[in-house]
Amino acid sequence: MKPGDNKKSFPGNVSFPALFGFAAGVIGSAAYLLLGGEYLWRVPLWATVVFYPGFVVGNWAYDHCHVSVLVAQVIGVLAVGLAYALMAALARWIWLAVSRRRNKSVQNDDHNSSQI
Repeated sequence: MKPGDNKKSFPGNVSFPALFGFAAGVIGSAAYLLLGGEYLWRVPLWATVVFYPGFVVGNWAYDHCHVSVLVAQVIGVLAVGLAYALMAALARWIWLAVSRRRNKSVQNDDHNSSQI
């Protein structure tokens, strides 16, 4: 049995893409902050789009939980990592589901053509 042949985990393993997405989100948002990116004022449009979950969650933590700016930034970085992990896992899950469906239709076509 090959590593990807586990039939119980439909449609396949999504933990590696989720880990990769989390790492990409955390590294990207931490690099943005460490390289002097603005967090509260004058945020560039591209950063607003790319790091949207971090800005929303970090600003919410700062405003409603009354944490320091540094803690709000850490919370925002983790939020971006979690959002990217979710997107990567969902993309992998959809990719595997579509490829499995395609393989089934190809097998059914081959089976139907061999009966003719």
